[in-house]
Amino acid sequence: MTDLMQPFCMAGKTVLVADAGTRLGAHFARLISRAGARVALGGQQPAHLEHLAADLRWEGGEVLVVALDSARRPSIEAALDAVQARFGSVDVLINNSAEHEHIALNNHLVHCTSLHMIKAERGGSIVNIDPPPRPIAEPNPCLRPNSSLIRMSRAMAQSLTPHRIRVNVIAPGRARDAELQELNGPLLLLASAAGASVTGAVLHIDRGPL
Repeated sequence: MTDLMQPFCMAGKTVLVADAGTRLGAHFARLISRAGARVALGGQQPAHLEHLAADLRWEGGEVLVVALDSARRPSIEAALDAVQARFGSVDVLINNSAEHEHIALNNHLVHCTSLHMIKAERGGSIVNIDPPPRPIAEPNPCLRPNSSLIRMSRAMAQSLTPHRIRVNVIAPGRARDAELQELNGPLLLLASAAGASVTGAVLHIDRGPL
């Protein structure tokens, strides 16, 4: 690996991917595993994640499947404890669970994970994935109204800065499967040491309406 790419390397990091069985979740899990991270795949139906886990292990990745219901604190705590026991504390959360407004407004997953990161005293990164907006008249993604997840993320970015925990958002729009590669750079930037000084940011990745 060249010195230029070294900051994007995730070797030695433990990453929890919430709702890893979705199209975006699976894509992010593959990307982060190939970057060298230990990956915990979270989902309400763990059995559905075993095929993805097997693929990542075949590629040489270190993978753990955990039951995770992002709307229930006991489930989240149990998942975080399982990851801790296997890989150590979570360094990065890829929060792909905010598909429903009530979860975004009362995001137990982000709160519980940030408390674990604070306890570990290692800093960390939380990357919230903003769900695609409903169709609107104005196609410019930069004019998209701030969602509750974006507002929450900016507030948490400020409060968690003293603990060296970064909170950022990727707003991927309605990307086709062929366009998912365009999310790789933003995700690696926000998850890795390359984005060590980036917090409270919202990266809109959208070609406009389909």
